[in-house]
Amino acid sequence: MKKQLKKAAALLLAAAMITGAAAGCSTAGQASSSGGTDAASAGDAASGETGAVDTSEKVELKMYLIGDRTPDFDEVYAEINKILEEEINATVSVDFLSWGEHETKYSLLFSGQEDFDLIFTASSWCHYEQTVALGGFEPLSEEFIQTYAPDIWEVVPEMAWEQAKINGTIYMVPNYANEFGQDVMAVRGDLMEQYGVEQITSWDEMKEFAMAAAADGMYTFQYGPWYQYFQTEGLSTLGGAPKSGELVLYNAQDPEDLDLYYILDWDGFADYCKQAKEMADAGCWSPDALNSTDERQTGLLTGRTAAMVWNLGSCLTYGRQANSENPDWNVTLCDPVAALPKKVNSYINNGVAININSQHKERAMMALNEFYTNPDVYDLAMLGIEGKHWEAVGDDQYRVLDESNYGVSNNCNWGWNNMTIQRTEYIEDRTALDDAYDAMMEEWNANVKGDHIYDGFNFDNTNVATQVAAVEANIDTYYNPLVNGLVEDVDATIEQFRQALEAAGIRDVLAEMERQASEYAASKQAA
Repeated sequence: MKKQLKKAAALLLAAAMITGAAAGCSTAGQASSSGGTDAASAGDAASGETGAVDTSEKVELKMYLIGDRTPDFDEVYAEINKILEEEINATVSVDFLSWGEHETKYSLLFSGQEDFDLIFTASSWCHYEQTVALGGFEPLSEEFIQTYAPDIWEVVPEMAWEQAKINGTIYMVPNYANEFGQDVMAVRGDLMEQYGVEQITSWDEMKEFAMAAAADGMYTFQYGPWYQYFQTEGLSTLGGAPKSGELVLYNAQDPEDLDLYYILDWDGFADYCKQAKEMADAGCWSPDALNSTDERQTGLLTGRTAAMVWNLGSCLTYGRQANSENPDWNVTLCDPVAALPKKVNSYINNGVAININSQHKERAMMALNEFYTNPDVYDLAMLGIEGKHWEAVGDDQYRVLDESNYGVSNNCNWGWNNMTIQRTEYIEDRTALDDAYDAMMEEWNANVKGDHIYDGFNFDNTNVATQVAAVEANIDTYYNPLVNGLVEDVDATIEQFRQALEAAGIRDVLAEMERQASEYAASKQAA
């Protein structure tokens, strides 16, 4: 098995770490906050298989995942358990918290002190910060991780561990996948050629193409390209701020800049709104955009727009569909923010934690090490059974055979995403669009933006919930028309918007946001 050589080295490392400790000292597991663990002393560990923990007694672990169990899930995990039993003398049973129930049932697992070992978690959307505040997750020291999951420690970047820290302590193992948070354009290449636009790599080039298309009677966008404008300025939305973070931005490209940019106090917003009006008046998007119920891809696929704006994967998917139905369109991919390093979503957007009440914390960590870094376990959890659900193409690709009963990456395997061993889908008949996607991904992965403290910040509006609701009540009246250029007088509308938000209590919101951001930054800097 390919894993064996790597595992042997890892076990030697773990053994060296333990035998190098002074006699009488506790192992990392014994130093944890739990009462009952399966950790052994350095002397006793020699009888086990790992050198880090006595695995002579078989352990059944329990894990909670988010979502719904697929028909073939138990069959797939039976195969996983065969490997886990061989490697660490443990098996894992899995319960699911469905999408509809995890909001109410997740915290009950901890308040009821339910006996389980591992659980999926994520910052903001899946109870990470809240559960840490409740004391539900086991603190994970560097020594503990290095001892029981040395392969994970080797793979996960320092930035991810820093993001996982709360008050200086790690409580989850974050996933490792570069999920880029920037949109791109799927653009009709035939129209680029027709309008003499060779590339779209900047705001000015994007605007030039859109104005040329408008002069030809063709819309380019579904809505005004507000995101593309502020991203070209290096700014990013702030997690938890009103209107999905859009009313308060931060300079994601400069880690030294800890200012928060309220858009009505930022000159760039007025500049954008005036350009948006110019583009809307020229016909770069429909004057009825605010009433449209079309999905993002509809305009491109129906030929009503020259482009669509979405994430890279979605642009590839619908670009392929557009080209298959209209081969002469030659849809390609363009990045209007090509000059800047790329922001990846926080690595703690998916992860796994250990229940503080687990009686087998060390073995749980070892099991997670298998899920995260053992290619055989990883492929099973992500793709299903080879020969039934998928087949290998070379060493690092896969071809789907039947995903109806398991599904690719459809069973909450995201908590241990590991881009170093994750297979990519094999494309039978490659096109220029596929090549453009691969080239862009290669460029982005080689140009990842450095960490910014606010990348992991998420505003808690509990203390100003009334004011936030009042602020957001003005979005349809002022904000949406402004960012889509659909107002008569930009300056006058901005002033009306400003007065409305002042009356709604925006200053209270900003003051609370500044306080939380300052405390968050201080805690990260002290870590």
